[in-house]
Amino acid sequence: MAVLLTGCTGDEPEPEAQASEPSSAPVTTAPSAEPTPSPSPSATGPAKPERPAAMDRKDEKGAAAAVEYILGLEQPMMVSGNTAEWERHSHRSCDYCAARLDQAMTIARRGDVFTGGSQTVEIDTVYQRDEVTGIWPFDVTIQEAATTITDVEGEVLFESDDISGERRIEVGLVDGEWVLVERAEIPKD
Repeated sequence: MAVLLTGCTGDEPEPEAQASEPSSAPVTTAPSAEPTPSPSPSATGPAKPERPAAMDRKDEKGAAAAVEYILGLEQPMMVSGNTAEWERHSHRSCDYCAARLDQAMTIARRGDVFTGGSQTVEIDTVYQRDEVTGIWPFDVTIQEAATTITDVEGEVLFESDDISGERRIEVGLVDGEWVLVERAEIPKD
């Protein structure tokens, strides 16, 4: 459960490099072909966020909208067990994405209950899109509401207070859709 609120750290492999056009540079490794079937999602819980129209743009504004939208999918996925939209917007090389998907599926499979955990994202710094990989990096401040995970008998398995932290978020385009490439600690360079 410790992975619940932590970002990825350490050296992570970069997606394969490919020269590309500035306005529509794709991330070169595709997401998994088919979403993993979701374990029996709950009929209750928060609705996923509305997909912003700005995500249709293939520029900085589209990338920024994608950051907020994709991170906003996490809490509804944890509550409902419905992983399809998260998988659709997760790059297959994204360790953070895989860890959150695994936790959501574990919660659903065991019948645990996830409460709280809503997030707000404030974009602090927008970097230039990497011309080789097509990845757009952002530094953000994420505020997350207190979270509790309980088992089917109501025993608390995990709980955290409200937290706030800065993270590096990287997004890119795969087949015209924005995907989360990574959420990690901000490098100390």
